[in-house]
Formats: sequence, C-alpha cells, structure tokens
Amino acid sequence: MSDRSSVQQPLRALIVDDDLDSIILLTTLLELYGIDVTSALSAAQAVQQVRSIPDILISDLAMPHMDGYDLIRSVRALPPDQGGMVPAIALSAWVVTEAHAQAIEAGFQSFVAKPYRPDELVAMISRLTGWSAIELGVAA
Repeated sequence: MSDRSSVQQPLRALIVDDDLDSIILLTTLLELYGIDVTSALSAAQAVQQVRSIPDILISDLAMPHMDGYDLIRSVRALPPDQGGMVPAIALSAWVVTEAHAQAIEAGFQSFVAKPYRPDELVAMISRLTGWSAIELGVAA
C-alpha cells in the first residue's frame, strides 16, 4: 500500500519492454489514468531505474540479453530501500501456463497476457499498489 501525504502525488510506473511501440502504447494508456510513466528499453536499464522506487513495475518477459525473469530476480535481490520490494506485473504474449507460473515463481505478483484489456490492467495496478480506482481516474 502506498503511503502518501495530504498532497496527492501521481502513481509512478516503470515500464520495461524492448519494443518501443509497446512502450508508447502502454505509456499512452497509463497516462490517461494519471499515472506518471518512466520506461526502459532493456532489463539492465530497468534495474538501475528501479532504484528510484516506482509504485509499480510492469515488464515484458521476452527481451534479449536479460529477460523479464532475470530482471525481476535482480530487482528482488535489491534491498527494499532500493526498489527490491516494488510490486511487479509480467506482460507476455506467451500465454501458456508455464509462463504464468514461472513469472510468479521468479518474483512477479501478477501475470497479464498480451493483448491485455486496459481496464483489467489498471484494475491489477490498483490491487497491487493499493491505489483506488478513483485515484487512478477510473470512472465508477
């Protein structure tokens, strides 16, 4: 759950994907909900950026060199004050049961299949971060 002062700060998301079009699409979607988005085109870049401790990490699984599984293992090895406990969602077009189970085992809290429904993804973000749908700008 987020600990916020009386001044409302936007939810901060770190998106990780080696496909720029996927980053642009997801960034555009999340910004519609008032989410502040930072992105990384590689898992190695994301490990450095997660140290700023975003409220949620959303990562593709299939990336070259260092995949999403390696990313989350590296993040979970960090101390909490460097982002090691950030809630994380795995995104993948590979929707076999093994991918879901492996993502959870590696350290993700949730798995979302591509193509995803925007309302379902935002609802998952809300559940994992403790931010209400109203705070995320979701119409009731």
